[in-house]
Amino acid sequence: MKRKIALLWALFMLILSVQAWAAERTPLRVAQFPLLIQSYMTPTQDAHDRLEKLVDRSLHVPLNGTLKAVQYIPEKECWAALEDARNEAVGKVKLKDLMRSVAEKLNADLVVMPVLTGYEQYQTMRWNRWGRYIVHSYAAVEIVGFDKAKAESFSKGASRHFNDEYAMQGDVSQLAYEAMEEALQSAKIHDRIWTWKDR
Repeated sequence: MKRKIALLWALFMLILSVQAWAAERTPLRVAQFPLLIQSYMTPTQDAHDRLEKLVDRSLHVPLNGTLKAVQYIPEKECWAALEDARNEAVGKVKLKDLMRSVAEKLNADLVVMPVLTGYEQYQTMRWNRWGRYIVHSYAAVEIVGFDKAKAESFSKGASRHFNDEYAMQGDVSQLAYEAMEEALQSAKIHDRIWTWKDR
């Protein structure tokens, strides 16, 4: 019984010390945009949610409710800042070139915007003696953003193609998922969060 009380007391003290540490530290301000659709076709809600969960996971900090290491800026504020940056831009500007301005308007340390730039699937008949249907799928993703610590605007993309008889791995939603994983890794989103956290 005494051992249990000692363990509970030690756990309580650990929680208090973590909370005190968190209170002293300025949280990383992150502007995480929802998935922006710029593709010809629109993904199903399930496919859309699956892609957004990948982005969430790359930006996730365990125990953030206690550590308060990351402060996520509300979506409404993010969209308003993007709209203001677009209005102030001269001529046609790429999303990447707006990210620094968005970060400044939001006082954000990290801006992350996932963009679905390609998403299509259709089938054709292969006219041979079997007359088989061939599925043509294409998905492309881009991760754009700004990292204040590095003073860097970034844009990393990935794409996938499939042209063959139908198979689960050739479904456009699966291709989009794989492209999103690659783009997030290429943009080093997880590393950008954890590099800051470990400072």
